[in-house]
Amino acid sequence: MNNQDHLTKNNEPTNLIDMDTLLLNLKNEDSRNLKLMKNFKWMYIGMIIVYSLLMIVNPDPDLQVHHRISGLCYVISFVFFWLIFRKYHKEYSQIDYSLPSSEMLAKAADRYKLAYKNFLQLVPPLLLMDIGLTISFTYQLTSIELMNKILLIQAIFIPIMVISGFIGYLVWRKRQKPLRDGALQMLKDLNA
Repeated sequence: MNNQDHLTKNNEPTNLIDMDTLLLNLKNEDSRNLKLMKNFKWMYIGMIIVYSLLMIVNPDPDLQVHHRISGLCYVISFVFFWLIFRKYHKEYSQIDYSLPSSEMLAKAADRYKLAYKNFLQLVPPLLLMDIGLTISFTYQLTSIELMNKILLIQAIFIPIMVISGFIGYLVWRKRQKPLRDGALQMLKDLNA
């Protein structure tokens, strides 16, 4: 019944979205995202602990200063990611479907909006991860080798992040954009 034509009293077709189907799909996606955010939150806590122990507080004399600085960059990056996933976990755990329809739909549309601020919050942890990676691989190189190695690392790291972002966009477009569009259409129909 989702996105199918319905008939009005005058037997005129309209593109109404079935509220029950939309609500069920929203609940399923919100539940999926809640679990995902919870799992990522705990995964990053584990990574913070492991990297802190291995790279920063480990008394091994073979770990040099550049290893510790690189490890610190990773740990700070993981803390940023943990904060992001904790924020989203909290947001998804506080969703209230008992709100008035218009308010609930507006919040759902906002929740699944593709916003640049969501991508911008990823810049600091990704930069820290990039810095840590670069330090790991370039600590004993001469100036010519150093520049070549830095460029090589960036030639690998940046495309991987761009491809990851594009995959995230495709997932959003397939799973969440239809929910957002449905919520906006339902809002428009309620306000009409």
